[in-house]
Amino acid sequence: MQEIEWQFDAVDLRPVIRWLEARRPPPERSQEALPGQPGQPPSSVAFSPLEARELDDTYLETGDWRFFKAGLAVRLRTVNGLHEGSLKTLERSEDGLRRRTEIRTPLPSHDVAALLEVDSQAGVWVRSLAGSRPLAPLVCLRSARRPYAVLLDGRPVGEVVLDETVIDGRPEGQPSTLRRVEIEVTPESLEGLRPFVDDLRSACRLAPAVTTKFEAGLLALDLTPMGLPDVGPVAAPASPSMGELAYAVLRRSFLAFLRSEPGARIGEEIEALHDMRVATRRMRAALALFEPALPARAPRMREELRWVAGLLGSVRDLDIQLAWIHSWPHTLQPDEQEALTRLTEALGRRREKVRQRMLRALDSRRAERLVRRLVQMLRQGPPRRSRPGRTPARAAFPGLVERRHARLVKSGKGLDSDSPPEAFHRLRIRCKRLRYAVEAARDLYGAPAADYAEVLVNLQDLLGAHQDAYVANARLEELLRSEARRLPLKAVFLMGRLSQRHLQQAGKLRKRFPRIYRPCDGKAWSRLVKAMQKAQGPEGALAWPPSSGAPSPQPQPSEAS
Repeated sequence: MQEIEWQFDAVDLRPVIRWLEARRPPPERSQEALPGQPGQPPSSVAFSPLEARELDDTYLETGDWRFFKAGLAVRLRTVNGLHEGSLKTLERSEDGLRRRTEIRTPLPSHDVAALLEVDSQAGVWVRSLAGSRPLAPLVCLRSARRPYAVLLDGRPVGEVVLDETVIDGRPEGQPSTLRRVEIEVTPESLEGLRPFVDDLRSACRLAPAVTTKFEAGLLALDLTPMGLPDVGPVAAPASPSMGELAYAVLRRSFLAFLRSEPGARIGEEIEALHDMRVATRRMRAALALFEPALPARAPRMREELRWVAGLLGSVRDLDIQLAWIHSWPHTLQPDEQEALTRLTEALGRRREKVRQRMLRALDSRRAERLVRRLVQMLRQGPPRRSRPGRTPARAAFPGLVERRHARLVKSGKGLDSDSPPEAFHRLRIRCKRLRYAVEAARDLYGAPAADYAEVLVNLQDLLGAHQDAYVANARLEELLRSEARRLPLKAVFLMGRLSQRHLQQAGKLRKRFPRIYRPCDGKAWSRLVKAMQKAQGPEGALAWPPSSGAPSPQPQPSEAS
């Protein structure tokens, strides 16, 4: 659900109570009028008291703050003896107004085990994020709540609650108290109630709440959430060496990898998994591109990232397959629709199986060790005694990019709609390598690199969709071999039709290929070549990696040094 709520801090709740009580809707009194639109009668607002409530809230977290990093707060709540679990997004406040997403589920008891075992969306999210990490109480709040129903033109459209909240467990032993006024409203009544909120705020001298109750509890208990690790500067200096540029690129990709992990774990938004997979690819590409400037252990990390990419890719491929099925035209007969549902369920079971395998792997010691070693390497920075690492990037990078461009042109030359899928896949790999190299060069060449990277993005998108069609076909064949006996004949028939759709889509993409490929050797490439030549500096072009007999380049002055 979407929660739209104003939150205000109050020194004393009694003026608020008097203000609301004066606006109760007894039959003999007219309700307060709010100004309406020109030509329309004003709306009326009133507040009706509801039964008082006692709230017992316990916020939970893992030792490595997985939920906070995901932008979520997970809570156990007991209200007058009824228990529920919830997850809520930690959105920022706009002058007291917060718009948050919340997922709730009823629970049999107020304990962690009940939330971890519940069969609901909230339970799935909590289990996926927590993984193998214990989920433990972090902040405990007790609130006495005095609620009022908000009536707009006689219709209930929200609730005003007056909370006096005690934060338990302060280090000095004295509980901390919060006094809050919260006004939760429906989206359609938001604008109509703004005058009321402004009036209440002014009359009772309320201040917009800067923190949520959860955040206030963290402050009161002197708890500091764990954010992303500090791995060093993510921007390259003005005149970087190859080592400095390598580490800037790797740090950005690694942080993107960590930021997308919570969403990939939850699995509701498929783009989070895609972003995590792309970040993994970028790290692998950078480790290969800059390998001579990196520590000796870097190739091992690249292989470990290949393992992670394979796990993510298995889930991603099935996400794409399911998206294909969901885009099926709504012209199927009822028996065909039922068969398609059976096929979707079979793919969904397979996706859940590989997703659970991915989650177990991400929680494994192997994955923890990889992350720990990457953090350690990135914090240390480029090896100081590395001759390749000290090579000026502006002098070495042009040759590196030009070699990759030449391979791309060689692979793309002569490709047409009749070329085999393997040839397009080979071009896709070379396009990806060139694209990641050019994107790394944005720190050096600015707009010319960004413009040419956009050309490569267009080509890679087409080639990626082409490859996805063939991968989807392969997944269908695997499914047919394993599920044929359990699927109705109509579902098997639909699998054939779906396979045909994949091949037709691939054919359409091949016809578009020449138009998308042509700019890869056009004006944008020429502008990038000129920018690289202009930026080479007095050293001129240098080979990468430098030969063992070459003189050691002198370190260039930079912001980092």
